[in-house]
Amino acid sequence: MKIKSILTIVFATILFVSCDDQLEIPQNDNISADNLYNTESGALAGLAGAYSRIVANYREAVINAQYPTNYTDEGHYNRNGLRSILKNNFTASEPDLRTIWGTYYEAISATNTLISGLKNSPLDENIKKTYLADAYFLRAFVYFDIQKAFGGIEGIPMPLEETNKQLLPRTAGIDVYKQIVSDLEIAEKNLPTAAISVSGRANKSSARGLLAKAYLYMASQPFNEAGAYEKARDWSKKVIDDSYHVLNPSYEDVFNQLAMEQYEKQEMLFQIGFSFANLDSQQSSKLGSAFGMKIDDEGCGKGFALTYATISLIQKYRSDPSDERGFWNTYPYFNKRNNNCELSTINNQFTYPASKYRRFLESNNTNTSYGPHHWPVLRFSDVLLMYAEAENKITPGSALALNAVNRVRNRAKATPLTTITEEAIQEERLLELCFEGQRKYDLVRWGILEQKVNETKITMETLGADTNFINDDWTSYGEPNLGPDELPESGDEPAVRNIRKNNLHSSFNYFDGYNDFDPNKHYILPIPEQELGVNTNIKQTKGW
Repeated sequence: MKIKSILTIVFATILFVSCDDQLEIPQNDNISADNLYNTESGALAGLAGAYSRIVANYREAVINAQYPTNYTDEGHYNRNGLRSILKNNFTASEPDLRTIWGTYYEAISATNTLISGLKNSPLDENIKKTYLADAYFLRAFVYFDIQKAFGGIEGIPMPLEETNKQLLPRTAGIDVYKQIVSDLEIAEKNLPTAAISVSGRANKSSARGLLAKAYLYMASQPFNEAGAYEKARDWSKKVIDDSYHVLNPSYEDVFNQLAMEQYEKQEMLFQIGFSFANLDSQQSSKLGSAFGMKIDDEGCGKGFALTYATISLIQKYRSDPSDERGFWNTYPYFNKRNNNCELSTINNQFTYPASKYRRFLESNNTNTSYGPHHWPVLRFSDVLLMYAEAENKITPGSALALNAVNRVRNRAKATPLTTITEEAIQEERLLELCFEGQRKYDLVRWGILEQKVNETKITMETLGADTNFINDDWTSYGEPNLGPDELPESGDEPAVRNIRKNNLHSSFNYFDGYNDFDPNKHYILPIPEQELGVNTNIKQTKGW
């Protein structure tokens, strides 16, 4: 049974009282907090309760999607005059911070409660091991999310099952990662292989891939943990050596399947599933509407396209026209209002949305911002690039690292690399994984966020002020003359290929987030002010 189906059943019966209370089932089911974990259905309810908090945090496409993208060399927010964590003008009292932080810690409380309940449960030991593996994986996953966003070297409060209801001080960031590793190692031993796992739930490859990533973060700034690159290489190689995992031959099909609510497990090691059954927005997401292709005609599925790709990313793609990822991720077309869902060309390369997600493929995409569009957490291509990064750090110029990167590039039909460098791997992560919630965190751990912010700002302002800057895409694609397939990328000749300029309107000020960037604080999110008022054991992050 798919996890979204499980969640639909379980959510109908679970009552969440508070972040500190145990999950409770209505009394007419003869299940209480004391005996919830005495049955497998109770264990599943507890697991769904933890998972539901992740769904709640990811559903708005903010902390997982827009925040790690905006005002990097990948993308920027396209709304003016707002104070938000999506821009660099927010404060520690920003309401979104409190919501995100609180929901994450509800998830931690739920996983700790599940672990405690299962340890004391009379369930068969094999059943307990299965659910405990899921619980440890989810706890590690949530702590990873909180730590990379809020933690830094100072870390975060880290309640475990025995301290679940205590108000704790911050645990040093390196120790948080060590706990993440410990949880994932327990999970990896008892999770099923990807080939036989339940769709939507963790498996051995999910845990191994997340272990590789945790060690990569430990190896990077500000921790520089000795031996961590070797661990990252070894865990990623375990995934690579599993013959079950392969790259989907079609890059775009990876994301089409997410839009169509599919659980493909050979490339997609872990994803967050959403459902729009019965038009229930609580289990659905804004991924397709807030963070995907621009769709102005509401009858075709709302697409607000709140994040634009940077011109520097577009130019990187266009420098290698054979790279199929460029046309997919920085799409020069949009759906014009009252145009029968047909496509028009975007005149200006500064206003190309992050188009990786196409919500018109969703099963129900009309008259609402929400839908069942799934979110990619960990892909096989990411593991290949993590392996390349770790291997190249251990052996600079490694042929093994080069081969791993070229496996990713070959799938995209990009020009193969002949040599490998640290910078080439960093750029490949941008080209392959853009708009998947990775970039800001990558730039932080590489210690180059400020550098890339400044480079991007200069590039965008320089080209924006150049009245002769030509939209090269217009001469290549032009205004689409759609054939019977209604897909301009499939060979239809453009109706118009006149040269267009990238002229920006004088009111265009979507670059303000770059101007507001402060390297003393914007490498990390602050602890919410409201949390500091409740838990006096926590000190605010330096710089905030």
